[in-house]
Amino acid sequence: MSLFQIIPQDFFKVLTSKYKEVYIDCLRIIYNTYKTELSFGVEREVILYKLESYFDDRTEEMVFDEDGDEIAKDSRAKASAILRRLKDSGWIEYEQANDYKIKVNMHDYAATMTETFNKIIKNDEMEYQSVVSQIHAALYNMESYVKPYEYIIKKVIENTEELMIGLKKLNTNIKKHIEAITNEKSAGEIVQDFFVYQREIGSKAYHRIKTSDNISHFRFAIIEKLYEFLNDGEIFKRGVSGFMEIEQVEDEKEAYDQLRNKVLGIISAFRNYDDIVSEIDYKHTKYIGSAVARAKFLLTNTNNSEGKINRILAYISDELNSDESVNLNDESIEGITGIFNIFPQSYIDGESLYVMPISRKMSLPEVLGDRLGISEEERAIRKLALQEKSKNRFSRKNINAYVEELLKDNKSVLASTLPLESKRDMIKVIFISLYGRDKKSLYRVIPLEDAISVNEFKFKDILIERCEK
Repeated sequence: MSLFQIIPQDFFKVLTSKYKEVYIDCLRIIYNTYKTELSFGVEREVILYKLESYFDDRTEEMVFDEDGDEIAKDSRAKASAILRRLKDSGWIEYEQANDYKIKVNMHDYAATMTETFNKIIKNDEMEYQSVVSQIHAALYNMESYVKPYEYIIKKVIENTEELMIGLKKLNTNIKKHIEAITNEKSAGEIVQDFFVYQREIGSKAYHRIKTSDNISHFRFAIIEKLYEFLNDGEIFKRGVSGFMEIEQVEDEKEAYDQLRNKVLGIISAFRNYDDIVSEIDYKHTKYIGSAVARAKFLLTNTNNSEGKINRILAYISDELNSDESVNLNDESIEGITGIFNIFPQSYIDGESLYVMPISRKMSLPEVLGDRLGISEEERAIRKLALQEKSKNRFSRKNINAYVEELLKDNKSVLASTLPLESKRDMIKVIFISLYGRDKKSLYRVIPLEDAISVNEFKFKDILIERCEK
């Protein structure tokens, strides 16, 4: 059966109009009003009152006809016009009750669609442990095997599909955040997106998968019970009978094959669970690494080769973005394109970027003159300078050492209590937060809701805790 044999042809018309957001809001208001009713039917005046309250905060006029013949100015007129168009497009219908009052009924397919809108907007995370526990409990409820398909297998199939869809959605959401890093964003925006990712995914769905024992604990018991169902001839025969009745399959052999394939599909899904989680784990680690690398690149402002190239690319990007009519190959920016014409160097010195290849020809080394060497004192000074430069890098090793010193006498500290005298101190806090999300770190960070201000630096505080060994 085709979708448009069930829903009207103009069903999606309201969702493609200029007021599509208003229609979505109104549909959700109508749907939520039905929650306290026995059916998807409420008096028209009640619906109008709810919609009027919504439009009281929207004072702009609404023009519904393309030629501008119908203009709704007040809340009542807007609510009536919205209901009329929802009725014309097949979302709702009017029904006259026994007391001659008009009721607004939402069609079943419209209610299903609106419920989906609510789920998308709320973005509720699945409770993976709960779903797996339900599957396990259903399979081990021996009294339900009187009608195994109706009471057990049908619900197990639905819950397994829900579980796998939830895992795939999590996988896709992490991929979306990884792709967002490559967009034109500043270091601050990347860090902000990281905290959004951590709040919506890292500390919720991903954390539940990695810390839950239920899925791994119940998985093999579920697989074992499903094999028992397949191998028990009497119980499986009752399951086939229930499958034929519920799914309206007339041929017993066809029902036998379909039910067996569905059960084997559940077993396969639970066997492949580790592969799905491994891919999610890989993408999560990749996102953490990409966010750190991207933030470090954008925060680089040194005079070494990396810093210079970074500033050159940033300058070119600003020049190109300042005028949309200019592109990289235009003659008007010939001065910029000239820097890409790298010419051969005829000599090599200490400032050269060229790496000398190791010669394969073996020869006796020449004796160096006394003037070519450096004194032990100068060597010690240069070595000390290199060590100091290495200490100042925001590497994982340095950050871990810094935090270890902070937590030497404390189990945890707040980021707001750290010294924040310069931008470098603030950048150090950012990298503490980034590295603390990684499972390889020696500490962990817990985001707090308190927004604080220290020496003109404003950020949401974080709790830094030592990981228990």
